[in-house]
Order: sequence, then structure tokens, then C-alpha cells
Amino acid sequence: MKNIILLLGFIFIGITVQAQHKISAEVQDHIKTRIDKGLNVGIVVALINGDDVEFFSYGKTALENGSNVDEFSVFEIGSITKTFTTIMIADEILKGRMSLSDPISKYLPEHVKVPSRNGREITIKDVATHSSSIPRMPSNFAPSNPNNPFADYTIDMAYEYISGLELTRDIGERFEYSNIAMGILGHLLELQYGKTYEEIMVDRIANVYDMNNTRVVFTDDMKKHLAYGHANGNQVENWDLPALAGAGAIRSTATDMVKYVKANMGVTKGPLYEAMQLSHKKAYSNEEQDFSIGLGWHYALDDDKVVWHNGGTGGYISFAGFLEGTTTGVVVLTNSQRNINDIGFKILDDTFELKMPKMSIANAMEAEIETNGLEAGLALYKKTKTENNEAYNFNEGELNQLGYALLAKENMDAALAIFKLNIEMYPKAFNPYDSLGEAYLTKGDTALAVTNYRKSLEFNAVNENAIQVLKTMGEDTSAFEKAYEVSETVLDTYVGKYQLSPDFFITVTKEGSKLLIQATGQPQFEVFPSAEHEFYLKVVTASITFNPATENDGIESLILHQGGQDMPGIKVE
Repeated sequence: MKNIILLLGFIFIGITVQAQHKISAEVQDHIKTRIDKGLNVGIVVALINGDDVEFFSYGKTALENGSNVDEFSVFEIGSITKTFTTIMIADEILKGRMSLSDPISKYLPEHVKVPSRNGREITIKDVATHSSSIPRMPSNFAPSNPNNPFADYTIDMAYEYISGLELTRDIGERFEYSNIAMGILGHLLELQYGKTYEEIMVDRIANVYDMNNTRVVFTDDMKKHLAYGHANGNQVENWDLPALAGAGAIRSTATDMVKYVKANMGVTKGPLYEAMQLSHKKAYSNEEQDFSIGLGWHYALDDDKVVWHNGGTGGYISFAGFLEGTTTGVVVLTNSQRNINDIGFKILDDTFELKMPKMSIANAMEAEIETNGLEAGLALYKKTKTENNEAYNFNEGELNQLGYALLAKENMDAALAIFKLNIEMYPKAFNPYDSLGEAYLTKGDTALAVTNYRKSLEFNAVNENAIQVLKTMGEDTSAFEKAYEVSETVLDTYVGKYQLSPDFFITVTKEGSKLLIQATGQPQFEVFPSAEHEFYLKVVTASITFNPATENDGIESLILHQGGQDMPGIKVE
């Protein structure tokens, strides 16, 4: 199964607030090293101190024949779009045209049946604070082109999904980041005004703050200055979100985003200043999750002094944030899938530790395969894994992406070899088998495709992709479609606190028949059983194995499986 990187939410980082007033040599050197090592293609940074703005840019708009990136280069900003959406909603509220307590059903067509639970309806506030209990992504999301995954998702599909959705917990019970819900929130504006999301956003924000290169659809001038997106060293398609524009469709430049952040901080006063201030205020808190959120905007720790959001699409990562009550802000944009949040936090707080990401083994292997052939690429992997393990990422996702890159180049033999290597390295991970099954299906070998899809289900009985593909091939999947159930008595044994590192813990709790986990500094999420001791998360590609104690009936440890890594944690409470 191809790893589709869906609009990024956020990471949780505790920092102390201590602003520096320039882009330090340390940050500049860090960015240069990232680019020179091929970790990012281009990075543009802007530091705002009131009316003073300092830019630093390094890298290219494309790996091949690209020009230098600068503050005028155009990037996709992904989920930072959500803050545009919530600010426009806040403006509607201040003008009396909407209320935070309004059910979203009030603004949707009558045929759309918005789910409720225990007599409670989903409100605008619930959606704007990601506490609506609507999942992160819709279950009917099945893109025909994974490289532009939202392009064929229609508003009618969103209506269908919402109308058939049954909420699994009470509205407002906890925070759960939801792209589909935020997309619908933006759609409410479209219904209110009979215009597209872009038309409303341009009229209310972009034109007002002279953000001429902030649009959903590229203008001719934006195309000329486009920084092309990249993932795993390859140029990728731009993303289109026609139905869910409010969740992540905006493209912009560092110059324009500086104007946006300055407006949010009040450096530039405009007609949306009060709406922006409203969007920054805490609107939802959850003590169990140790988490608070404004209308779309998130907070870093240390008394929540950093107001921020990030975003990501198939080939871009973005960050925008500022110190509350000050005129110090930052914008960081990159045209690659390497996270740059740490750069933003470092600029806002010089005590924050910058860590160099590991290099991609997939990029190194792909270059070796192109130059010296498949066997040389496979040898490079094993040699580097033995001799230089710490410098490169060797996770399951790296090999998976490389396999698909080779598949796209119609290098079937190499793609099959990479997927097989992934299985050799991660024999208990479900996704490598799923991907190998897809490769065999592409090749026309249905027997081996079925074998590998079924093998994938042995390790993840609820792998919906494998189930759906097998169904289309006429295979009986009834045994896998039944939800696995674990008794509450067994669930009770999993409850406790597990230490994965000196300062990183996973706390496991239980609510009735639900098992919940919470990692240090992160929200609480429900996990779902795929076997008695095996559970998986829906919000990210990760799973947990609970290890029974040898001398009693309890549990002595767990293993977190994520990104091809197996991270053990001893039960300490």
C-alpha cells in the first residue's frame, strides 16, 4: 500500500519562550547542511520583529534545472490553510452571521444527515477545535491518483460520508485532528456566499492584506515562481483539493505569509484583526489529554505562549507561528517532505535544540540503481545498514516509497526486489506485503498478488486496502471483515504506564471496551485490536504489541511499531 501523506497536523513540542532577534548563524548553517546533504530541496525562512523582516533562503526550486528559492517562491502551505478558514469563520461570528454554538447542519443541505450522539449535535466550535469526533479522514477516500489524492474527492462524497457516519464517542470528549471536518467548515462559507472558497478567501484576506500570490489556483505569475514539491528526492505533483479547500488548498510565498503573520500579531491592523484575535483564544481544553486549542491555532507549551500551525502536502512542509503578545513571528517553507518545524521553534526560542534529520537511504539507493544497477543498490543498502546505520533512515517507509518510485518508472524487476527486501527487513509489518501484492497485481500475477495481500492481513486483519482489493478479485474476505474483540478482562491487563526512553512514556487507559493510549506531550488516541495482544492506531500508521509477563498473568512490556522501528517500553506502573 502506497504511503499517502495526508495533510499534516502538528507535532507537540514543549519550549520555553526566549525570542532571538535575528536568524542565527546556527540556523543558517543547519539549513545549508540540510540542503547540501539532499534532505531538503529548498528552504525559505522569514523572521518578523515588528515591521522589520529578515529573510534567509537556500536551495533550489527543483532538483533539475531549478533556480534559487527566495521569498517570492511559491509553496503549498497545506494545513496552515485551516487558520485562514477559522479566521473567516471567526469574522462571521463577530458580525452575527454565525455562532460558535450553531450546529453545522444549520448550514448544510437538508439531505445531509450530520451525525449526533446522546442528543448533542456537532457545532461550528466543535469542528473549529477538532473536537467534533469526526475522524481525521473519510472512509470513502480512495484516490485514483495517489500523487494528487484529493483531486477526485467531491463534495457529494463528503456529504455521503458525513450522512453515513456513526460517531464512536461523545462530541467534545477529546481532541482528534480532522481534515474532513475542517474541509466541511470551509464549505459552509461557500454555501453561505455562493462562491468558491478561493473567491471568499481572496476577497476577505488575500486582497485586504496585499497577498497577491496567495491563492488556491495558481495564477500565471505564481506558476513562474513555483518551487516544485519533492518527496524522497523525486519531484512530485501539486495537490488539488476542490471539495476540501478549507483544509489545506492554499499556495503562498514567504513574503505573503509574513503579511499574514504580521496581521495576526496586530503589527498590521486590518478589518480582520478582531477575528484573528478571537481565533487565537483558547476555545477547547481537555485535561486528560493535557491539551488546548484555539479556533484552528495550536499552542506550544510553557504557558502556551507560542501560537502556531504547520502544514504538509505531497511535496511541501510549512510552519507559521508567533510569540503571543509580542511582534515576533516566523515563517518557514520548504518544497520537500522533510519536517522543518524545529527550525521555526529554534528561531522563536534559541534554547531549542536543532537536530539534523537522517539522510534518506532510498535516495542513495535510487541513485546507485540508476548508475550501477539493481544489485549494486541492494548491496549499498546492506553495507550502509551495517557500517553507517546512524546517518540514514532505514525504516519501512523508505523502502516502500523507493519501490513505488521504481514502479512508476516501469522498472518492475527493481520494484519487486525492493518490496521483497522490505519484507526481509520487516517480516512482521503488514504494509510491505500489501505493496508487494500491488506490484504483482500491476505485473498481472494475480496468484502472487492474492498471496501477499492475504499475508498482509495476517499481520493486520483490518487492512482495509487489502480487503477491498481482494474483494475486487473475487476473493472471500469475510474472515477478515469481522472486528476482532478483546474482552474487558484482558484489556484491564494492558492498563498502565510504559517507559520507552528516560523521558518518553506511553500511558494506557481503558474506557469500557475502548483501549486508549497517550504518549508524553501528545493527545490521547484510541487503539483498535487486530489480535489479542496486537492493536493499531487509525490516526497514524502505527501499532502496539503487548508482551505478557512470563511469571504471572499480567503484561510486562509493550512494543511500539512505527516507521519501520520497534520501540520497546517496560511497564513501570
